[in-house]
Amino acid sequence: MSSLIVKNLANQVEALTDFNVTKKDEIDNGRSLDVTVWETERNAHSFPLIQNEGSLFYEDEEFVIRKTRYVPISGKRLKVDITALQRSFSDLGENYVYETSGKKKKLYIEDMLDIALKGSGYSYEVLPEGLGDSFDVEDFGNGYSLGLLNDIKEKYSAEYECIGKKVYFAKEIARDTDYIIRDRVNVKDPSQEIDTSSIKTYIKGFGKKDEKTGKYAVESEYKSPLASVYGIKHANPVFDDSYTAKDEGKLEKRLEKELTDKIEISISLTYVEVKQLNMQDIRKGDYVWCVLEPFDLKTKLRVVSVETYSDPKKSPVFTFGKVRANIKKTTAKLGRGQSSVSKLIDTSTGKVKGSAISGNITIGKDAIYEDGYDPTKLTIPTYGRANATTDGLMSSSDYVKLASIVLGPDGQVSVSLATETTDGLMSASDFAKLQRIKVGTATVDISTLSQQLESINKRLTALENK
Repeated sequence: MSSLIVKNLANQVEALTDFNVTKKDEIDNGRSLDVTVWETERNAHSFPLIQNEGSLFYEDEEFVIRKTRYVPISGKRLKVDITALQRSFSDLGENYVYETSGKKKKLYIEDMLDIALKGSGYSYEVLPEGLGDSFDVEDFGNGYSLGLLNDIKEKYSAEYECIGKKVYFAKEIARDTDYIIRDRVNVKDPSQEIDTSSIKTYIKGFGKKDEKTGKYAVESEYKSPLASVYGIKHANPVFDDSYTAKDEGKLEKRLEKELTDKIEISISLTYVEVKQLNMQDIRKGDYVWCVLEPFDLKTKLRVVSVETYSDPKKSPVFTFGKVRANIKKTTAKLGRGQSSVSKLIDTSTGKVKGSAISGNITIGKDAIYEDGYDPTKLTIPTYGRANATTDGLMSSSDYVKLASIVLGPDGQVSVSLATETTDGLMSASDFAKLQRIKVGTATVDISTLSQQLESINKRLTALENK
C-alpha cells in the first residue's frame, strides 16, 4: 500500500494513516486525488496538518489540496474528504502571462510555448513527429499558462503531459501494446455508452463570394449515409474564400471530413488481475486489444482514463476512448429493426396489429394510458357505518328496520305476537278484528265462512220478500 504524506502551509511534514485514496489519471484533465482520512489515535499528530492549499504526496507526486469536507464520526473524532490536484496543473493554472505575440504572424509551436510558460518556472520538450509546422497567430498570450497550453493543444490537435517541472508536447502520448483485455478472462462490470447528441448528417459549404453579384464561386454539399436512418440533421455550414470555381471537389472532401456523422461509443470496465497471466502494465494513453463479445467488439482501443485505489483489494477501472461505429453495420442493423417494427405496428393507425398479439396480455408498471385515464389513480369512495340518523353503507331508514329484527337463541328470527295496539305477526287492526269473532264449542271452518254468510243473507232476503 502506497504511503500518504501531508505538508501544511508552515512546511510541517508528517505521514498519514487510516486513509482511503482514489487516484484519477485522465488524458484531458491530468491527475487528481479523492482522499478520505479518519481521525484516530494513530494519526493524531498528522491529521491537524491537513489544510486547504497544503500538499499531499502520493506515489512520488505532489498534489495541492483544493477542497476539504469535515464530518464528525464519533465523540470528538472527525472524518475529512479531500480533493487534490496535481501540483503542475495548480501552478500553471495560477500563472498569468501578460504579454502577447503582437500583430498577426506565423508562430511555431516553440514560439507559443515560450509565451505560454513565461514566468511559470516550467520548461518544455516537443516531440515534433506528426505536428504541423506553424500557424498565423495574432495577439497570442494574455492569459493563464494552463489555458494557453490548452489553446496550443487545440491548434495542433496534440497532447501534453506534465512530469515534475517539465511539459512534454506530442501529437499523441501513447504506447502501442499487445496487452489484451477480454470479458470472462480479466474483465468485470463492462459498460457501453452510445452517444448521438452531436451527430449531424448534412452540411453545406460555400467558397469565395462575388461582391457584385452576391453569388458564391462554388457551392457544395455532403449528406451522410446515416441520413437514411436519422433523417437530415444540419451541421454549421463552411464559408471559406480560398475555394474558387475549380475547387468544388476539394470543398466536398472538406465537408465530408468536417461533418460529425459518427456514432460515438465509450467503453468502461474494471480490470481484474489474473495470476496466471500476471498484471499487465497498462497506463493512460496505451492502446490495448479489447475483446468484449457481449458488445460485438474486437479492436484496439486507447485508454483515456485510469482510476486506481490505495486499497489493494480493489482493481483499477479503465475508460477507453471513443469507438466510431461502422456506418454500414449501423444502417443495416437499424434497417432490420424497422422491418421488425413494421410487422408489429400498423403504420396507418400507429397501433399494434391484432395479428402480432397472441395469448394473454400482461399490463406492466410502465404501461401508458390515454390522457385522462389512469387506473392506478382511480378514486374509490369509502363509506362509514350507518346509524339511526346517518346514512352509511346503507340508509338510516334501512338501518332502523334491520335493528328491529330480533334473533332467538336458535339463531332464527323471533317476531313478537301482535296486540290491539302493537303490530306483530299481524297488524294490530287485524288482531282487533279477530278478537270480535266469537264461537262456541263447535268447530268453525273459516275457509267456508264467507259462503255460509252469503247463503244466510239470501234466505233472509227471501223471507223478507214474502
